[in-house]
Amino acid sequence: MGQSDTFDMGDVCTEAKAGGALASLVPVIVAYVAAYYAKRHSGLKDCNVGTPSLCQTGAADIQQNLSAIVNVYKSYAQGFASCYGTSQPIVFEMEPDWYQYTASTQSQPMTPTMAGTTMTEFVNAIKSALPNAFFSMDVSPWVAPCNGSDNGAQWFANFDMSLFTFVNTSGGGTNANTATIRSSNAMTWAGLHRVTGKPILADTGYGANGVAAGLDPNWDIAADVNARMTDGVVSISQYNPGGSWGSIISGIRGQLGAPGSCP
Repeated sequence: MGQSDTFDMGDVCTEAKAGGALASLVPVIVAYVAAYYAKRHSGLKDCNVGTPSLCQTGAADIQQNLSAIVNVYKSYAQGFASCYGTSQPIVFEMEPDWYQYTASTQSQPMTPTMAGTTMTEFVNAIKSALPNAFFSMDVSPWVAPCNGSDNGAQWFANFDMSLFTFVNTSGGGTNANTATIRSSNAMTWAGLHRVTGKPILADTGYGANGVAAGLDPNWDIAADVNARMTDGVVSISQYNPGGSWGSIISGIRGQLGAPGSCP
């Protein structure tokens, strides 16, 4: 969400209606609005793609154009309210890699406090038109201090976590078969769940600039999935895993326990 300055996701509403591919299901929308705005209007690139990048001037661009970005959020919220309605739940995964805008690589980094208050503005912009929306806070497993060693306790303290029902991973890759979310970082699945008190929406990862990475087979091993559910994971998203994934998950479903209940 956010590839335009105005609402352009009517296809989600069409698919969510009776007879559509998502009928009776809850849409989960990745809200990349601030990042897309900076990419579209200032020619910035994702940090792992090239320069100039969101890791260099993204924070400055977002701060300078904050009111315009909030209006883009409002446009999408109003668009969904019009075509999807306001009585049914819808989930927004907010701003992947939000932590990057506080990094020392930024020309004008946000303070962690500013990152928190800005995120509240984005959430409230959506809630103004979609009062039954649910929100998920993005997780960067490398947050300070010490590469995620406190499981995000200091970082998440800057946010009004009462606004969020979930936390979610995004991009890169995540480990199904280890206690740590990523091998290069110290944050653990269980630690993240304990610190935030939120169920975890796990993303198995995708390539640079959102290119599909295909199936991650580790997330199809029943023992690993059960271990991650014990750690607080309640859902898994495989990005373009291929046509055989339906039969794969059907084959392991009987071996799986039940995830923790959502709030």
